[in-house]
Amino acid sequence: MKLKPEQEIEALRLLKTLPLFAGCPDGAAEVMLKLVDAREILLGKVVMMDQEIGKTLYLLAKGSVTVWKRVGGEKKQLAKLTAPDFFGERSMFEESPASALVKTDEKCLIYALDRPQFDQVAVQFPGILEPIKKNMAELRLKRIGPVVPPHEGQS
Repeated sequence: MKLKPEQEIEALRLLKTLPLFAGCPDGAAEVMLKLVDAREILLGKVVMMDQEIGKTLYLLAKGSVTVWKRVGGEKKQLAKLTAPDFFGERSMFEESPASALVKTDEKCLIYALDRPQFDQVAVQFPGILEPIKKNMAELRLKRIGPVVPPHEGQS
C-alpha cells in the first residue's frame, strides 16, 4: 500500500536512523522512501516463514514481533523485536532463505522494501551494499552473539 504523507515522514526517519543503513550515501534514504510500501499486519500473523525465499526487507515502524526457530523439534524464541527495528535482511541482501519465522505480537505497521526496488537504488548508489553488509555482520553479533562452527570447541 502506498505511503500516506504522515507515513512518509516516519519511514524516512527510519531509513535514516536504523543502524542497518549507517554509512549509506546521502540521498539513498530519500530514493528508498519512494519505493517502500506500508503494511498493517494484525496480531498473531506470520510475516516471514523460516526457510522462505523472500527478498523483502521489513522495517518495523510500530508494534513488536517475535522471532522463532524450530530447534530439535522444539519451537524456540530467538528474539523479540520492538519498533523501530528491522528484519528480513538476510534473505534480502545475502539472497539466502530466511533463518527463522517472524510473527506479530500485536498490530504492527511495517514498511517493506522488495529486492527489485532496492536494486533500483543500487543503480543510483553503486556502493550502497558495502556499508549495509558491514552493518549486518555487526548487528548479527549484537542480536545473536558470535556463531561458532560445530567443529570448533569440540574435543
